[in-house]
Amino acid sequence: MAYNKRYADWSRKVWIEVYAPDKIFNSILLGETIVNRDEEEKVFGRKIELNLAFITGNFKYQNYKAKFKINRLSGGKLYSELVELSLYDSYIRRISRKETSKIDDSFILKTKDDVEIRIKPLVITRFKANREQKTAIRKAYREFLESKVSTLDFYEVIEKAMNYEIQEEVRPILNKIFPIDRIEIRKIVRLSPIKMEVPS
Repeated sequence: MAYNKRYADWSRKVWIEVYAPDKIFNSILLGETIVNRDEEEKVFGRKIELNLAFITGNFKYQNYKAKFKINRLSGGKLYSELVELSLYDSYIRRISRKETSKIDDSFILKTKDDVEIRIKPLVITRFKANREQKTAIRKAYREFLESKVSTLDFYEVIEKAMNYEIQEEVRPILNKIFPIDRIEIRKIVRLSPIKMEVPS
């Protein structure tokens, strides 16, 4: 029988389950990935992006997507860490209207557990705001986040952003400057590297 390299290559491949982190997501199954047998560590660093409502089973999170990075192998299963939480662009377009002002920002912060993140807040006003009002809103939201994030661990920041706790806490502050329609956190990206736990 002639040697079939394609068959030989595929015969070495196996499907392995990939799980979310225990914090917040309770190690829920994210899906499966295909790897060469006994070479599972080669998929370390691979990213998986899914709708947050699909992961949690909660429809209220439908506008968020989450990105995970595989970093650990244990008991024949792969595990991951969250590296990004973001709103869908389609949702941002849907809540933005011509008669309002959209105020974006982007900056780097450090959490209580020393994780560096890039955070992108977003505010939609009820009416058109002038330049001075936009600047004041942007400054107030940034100062609030700088203070708040420093008191929270990385996954606490993620959880409170998902549940709009941070956004609602800052609302009274921003409403004193100008009438606010929506307060969002458009994106949180983990900048600090994830530890790759390669089996010995």
